[in-house]
Amino acid sequence: MKLTYFSGHVPNFGDELNKYMWDSLVSPGFFDEDESKLFLGIGSILWDYLPKKPKKIVMGSGYGGYTPKPDVHDDSWDIAFVRGPRTAAALNLDPSLAITDAAILTHFMKLPNQEKQHKISFMPHYESIPRGNWELVCKLAGINFIDPTNPDVLESLTELKKTELLITEAMHGTILADTLRVPWVSLKPILPIHHNKWFDWAESLNIDLEFSQMPSSSIKDSWSQVTGKLGTGKRSRQFAKMLSFTDKYYIENAGEKLLKLAKNGGQLSEDKIFNLKADMALSKLSEYCDLKV
Repeated sequence: MKLTYFSGHVPNFGDELNKYMWDSLVSPGFFDEDESKLFLGIGSILWDYLPKKPKKIVMGSGYGGYTPKPDVHDDSWDIAFVRGPRTAAALNLDPSLAITDAAILTHFMKLPNQEKQHKISFMPHYESIPRGNWELVCKLAGINFIDPTNPDVLESLTELKKTELLITEAMHGTILADTLRVPWVSLKPILPIHHNKWFDWAESLNIDLEFSQMPSSSIKDSWSQVTGKLGTGKRSRQFAKMLSFTDKYYIENAGEKLLKLAKNGGQLSEDKIFNLKADMALSKLSEYCDLKV
């Protein structure tokens, strides 16, 4: 049974969590390198190009719209549960399978308790790192910066547990904050293709998702906002170099906007619904393997 998740050219918090979470919950020997059985966990990884022959067990994955819809109705698919009602509807699945994102199972990891040290933390989407000045923005504004590309996921989880309020553009920043019961402010991702999966997750927990506008920390951020592109290509680099004198303005302005957003407080799923969905997800997992918890 091979653990299967997205692995890009840089680490990404939600995807990298797969390496840590499942091993902390599942008894040794369940996962190996046998590609005749694939275990699909955290992420928008219900792609149409997954191999046809292997058995595919879906444990809380989502459909993100990044590929055409896969046909999940042949014998090679075993759907334990999916991320949310939008995934279930897109793939013509029974609505009862829409429990929530698999990352809710982090609730059952034995993570050390932490004292609160950060009034505010900020985590951008990993695609915003190359074009932005977010670490400097946070430093000047007195905000704790959590890097979504940090491969040490346990360090990021520790920083989240030390936080009183998370502001984030990263969906799994929000999901993990919610799972650790840290109030969060969600920033609307710059690229529209990322929006639907947020609502997929939020609706699974009956959250009325309230997106706030993502500030710009650089001219390249603004370029991306206007064009809907990544803002890391040759043209945007030339544009940024020509207008580098604007950096100070963007950095100061972004910090002010983050601090202003924090004053409004954050969102959090209801305890009753959260606990119900966490228990449902763990129960589903227990049908497939022996657990450590």
